[in-house]
Amino acid sequence: MDDRTRAESLARQFLRGDVSRRDLLKRSGGIGAGVFAASSIGSFAMAVANSPAALAQSPAAGIAAGIVPGGILKAALTGEPDTLDPATSTIYTGAQVYDNIFSKLIDLDEDNEFYGVLATTWQQTSPTTWVFDLAEGVTFHNGEPFTSADVKYTFDRILDPATASGYSPLYDVIDSVEATTPTQVTFNLKTAFGPFLSNLANNGEIVNQKAIEAADPARNPIGTGPFKFVEWVQGDHITLEKNPDYFKDGKPYLDGVEFRFLPVDQSRIESLRAGELDWVDAVPLQQLAALSTDPAFTYVTNPTAGIPDFLSLNTTKAPFDNALVREAIALAVDRTQIRDIAYFGAGEVGSMEVPSGSPWFGGADPYAAGPNIEAAKAKLAEAGVTLPLTINYLGLPQYPELLKTGEVVREQLKAIGVNLVIEPVDVSIWFDRFINQDYEMTSAYQERTIDPDNFYALVLKSGGSINTAGYSNPEFDALIDQARTETDAPTRKDLYEQARAIVWKDNPLVFAHYETINYLMNTDVVGSTVNPTLELRFEDVGFTSAQ
Repeated sequence: MDDRTRAESLARQFLRGDVSRRDLLKRSGGIGAGVFAASSIGSFAMAVANSPAALAQSPAAGIAAGIVPGGILKAALTGEPDTLDPATSTIYTGAQVYDNIFSKLIDLDEDNEFYGVLATTWQQTSPTTWVFDLAEGVTFHNGEPFTSADVKYTFDRILDPATASGYSPLYDVIDSVEATTPTQVTFNLKTAFGPFLSNLANNGEIVNQKAIEAADPARNPIGTGPFKFVEWVQGDHITLEKNPDYFKDGKPYLDGVEFRFLPVDQSRIESLRAGELDWVDAVPLQQLAALSTDPAFTYVTNPTAGIPDFLSLNTTKAPFDNALVREAIALAVDRTQIRDIAYFGAGEVGSMEVPSGSPWFGGADPYAAGPNIEAAKAKLAEAGVTLPLTINYLGLPQYPELLKTGEVVREQLKAIGVNLVIEPVDVSIWFDRFINQDYEMTSAYQERTIDPDNFYALVLKSGGSINTAGYSNPEFDALIDQARTETDAPTRKDLYEQARAIVWKDNPLVFAHYETINYLMNTDVVGSTVNPTLELRFEDVGFTSAQ
């Protein structure tokens, strides 16, 4: 991203209220005063920062200027959440909802830079100590004041085995959390930890102890966020309403959000055209080229914010307990064809857990020139496999691209004598079997992978909370542990490249595709962006006309 683009992005964040005056002045200096002033938005933002009264005197007040407060946003999600408890939810659609209910200490902006939410400042006072100063005057939806005790409770709860949080491996480096004062919290770590801030920005929603203990947090989420939970009608919708006591002045603009659970097909586009929907989180990819330029809609995407999709191979049972069979699959899969057919050319050919635009991207993918059918056949022969070999593939009809991936792979594997039998199941059944390793092969994804640790510590490290492939390799584990405790970014990147080389050799999973996120909305909806953490951030979204 060039300096002028960064200047305008920073200015918009300031005008939305996501960046403080102090941070604007500090970070604009890093871009260069001349470049910042050359941007009309940037020069206006600087004027506001130095003289806030200017905001009321100019029509160029950023994204929010055209918004008419009010209205209920009708939003379509690709699936239904599993729970609205951020500590235990493992489905991406859960985060799409609850990230509008809860707030975190810090978050990531469009430039992948950290900014404060519930934290006003933070500093690393030693390699193993982080101190956060907290916002004052913030209350939870149940009326409880937000203090450092809530931060301590949040992370103690995540780390408590009784919570069974899938995110505990992201925070097991924490030795203790001290509520130093009501407005200051100190994290004492066992070792230095490179991804600490990234993890806080990714999965650090702050909860309230009284709220958690008063009612089932899966169905009664209480946060400090811009919207309050109203109801969940199973199989139909979740409703949120505006939090009138939200700590960011003037936000949210909407009176509420109604999330509907709808398949990604033509019906959601027809509903969007008819005004029955205002916003959708995905479009039928076969129509993406046409819809992204359709003047009836506003289209938003981000080439560096998305989801890695992969073929998960269950290493705990035959035939994938044999590494040679797994390698044969990796050699036979044509990932370019998966992108072109299953994803209609959208996104990137999968090779690792991050996209090519990520600073963590790198390593010599041995399958880049594939497929290699003859080499795949040789691996099956070396494994002593009797052909034809039948493999069961657990399919997800609710996620058409993942199911189509299975259909494409089925045709590809015929060339090496493998018969892939697709078993379509409902998402709830799929999840239960996937998490309990009751499958042979399936397509899966890992949402919100910003730092490689977000993927490897959970998905492939021995004992990882979602290591559904049952993979275990001490050499790989040691590299992930070393990378986690390293704070020098180039050194960490080199360690992850070594770890990827082991994954490419052992193939507990086969990276199939990197899925970019596509939002589509009616033209009177503004403020929606695709962010690194894939939060919807509907506090910034509104209508340009009265609803």
